[in-house]
Amino acid sequence: MSIYLSAKRLIIGLALAFPLALAACTDPAAEQARLDAVDHQNCVDLGFKPGTETYGNCRLKMKEIRAKEESNKSPNVGFGVGIGVGL
Repeated sequence: MSIYLSAKRLIIGLALAFPLALAACTDPAAEQARLDAVDHQNCVDLGFKPGTETYGNCRLKMKEIRAKEESNKSPNVGFGVGIGVGL
């Protein structure tokens, strides 16, 4: 294999990997703004008017649902060693 082919493969590999690396670096503020817009629209679609207590409760419920879904995606599992002394 020549150096030319190795360099060409490297360039192609980097060209394919670069967009994936950029996709992994999403802006947290932009993601939060997107989620806020989705929650707002969901609550409005359900008939709640922005600025009311029921609208606020709807938004809180949306956050609770999202938190529950996130916790279900990554179960809390731990490993450890315990040492005890009985008296």
